[in-house]
Amino acid sequence: MCTIGNSFCSPYGVNSNVVFKQCDLVDKTEFIQPQVNVSLDNIRYVAFTRYKGETTPAWAGVNEFGVSFVAADSYLKKNNDKLIEAPKNDASVFDMYLDIITKYKCAKDAVQNACDFYQHAHYAEELTDILLIADKDESYFIETLNGEVRIVKRTNGHFVSTNHCRMFYDAAPYSQNHSTYLRLQRAENLLMKRDDNTGIGDLLRDSYYGKTVWSICRYASVNDQDVKPVAGPDEDMFYTQASVIFTVIPTKGERPQVICEYVLNNNAAQTEGTVWLPFDGGISKQAYIGKNENIPLITTIA
Repeated sequence: MCTIGNSFCSPYGVNSNVVFKQCDLVDKTEFIQPQVNVSLDNIRYVAFTRYKGETTPAWAGVNEFGVSFVAADSYLKKNNDKLIEAPKNDASVFDMYLDIITKYKCAKDAVQNACDFYQHAHYAEELTDILLIADKDESYFIETLNGEVRIVKRTNGHFVSTNHCRMFYDAAPYSQNHSTYLRLQRAENLLMKRDDNTGIGDLLRDSYYGKTVWSICRYASVNDQDVKPVAGPDEDMFYTQASVIFTVIPTKGERPQVICEYVLNNNAAQTEGTVWLPFDGGISKQAYIGKNENIPLITTIA
């Protein structure tokens, strides 16, 4: 259960694309420190992975051309016995995610590949998913259900999603999942007030509904004995275990500047994270993520 989105904002007066994800899980999971790799197509990329059995599925990622992805599970009506959520135990959906950052230099081409997968995967009729693919100029919000794909393309403003489809009519209703609706409303309200990097950081740290499953930033436990984490009767007790922000700034050259900010194995409210320029010398520092001062000025901005 996650919160994902992007915002076109203007650090240093240059229209840039900022993509983010809050990664929430029920079971404690080991998130792995990212590193720069080179794909078979000679593209440098960073895949954010976690240890799950013997696999390390990529839950977010970005490459040196600024192509990035974040994804979220899609929950459906409980009276629909066939489709409750994407069967992501099948590694092929994660392979498709990885293709986005290892094979493509623009979001549009990566979107076409994702659509082909959703329509023709061997379990396409049992798959529902929510995915955002972006580069420095464009953002594509994608929902899929039963082999059908619907897309919203954006080149300005902001967009955010939680865990229910809005372009299909089989989403879990509010009566079955308060959290996805309350988090979406709260996230949209926060971005309406401020949608730059600092606004996104505020969103990732927000616990408007307390330390419960209904807040964007959620906790595994609460020290105050009078306050306990709360889940609804039909909702599992998810808690935030990682957060990531990709800021992609256009430059005079072919490649943009890519800034990765992340917190792993904790939430962004409780601990400092890492601010990292993976494709520009690997410069990094420890800081609270999602703050405008984390965006370094470079002289190659157009």
